[in-house]
Amino acid sequence: MPYFESNPLENLQIASSDAEETLDLGGLGLEPALQQLDSLLEAQGPAASYAVIFNGARNDGQETLFQPIGRHLLQARKDGRIAKLFPITDGTGYFLAFR
Repeated sequence: MPYFESNPLENLQIASSDAEETLDLGGLGLEPALQQLDSLLEAQGPAASYAVIFNGARNDGQETLFQPIGRHLLQARKDGRIAKLFPITDGTGYFLAFR
């Protein structure tokens, strides 16, 4: 097992500022959020990369959009509609790229 002075996975950290454009789903319920996301995926947007962001967890026991949006984007990735997909480091969204 090799030893690394620093964690090489730290280089994989993605921030919302790494994307060209942002799709803000904050404050939306699941269905309206999925509708906006599907519109972006169908049009493949004017930008090559997007940060899809939403409200983070608030310690109130309510589900965030992280898992359902993540499953939806993962399926789009498997279908070839997205070239790259990464969770944003702070857990409030995803980075996606079309090319």
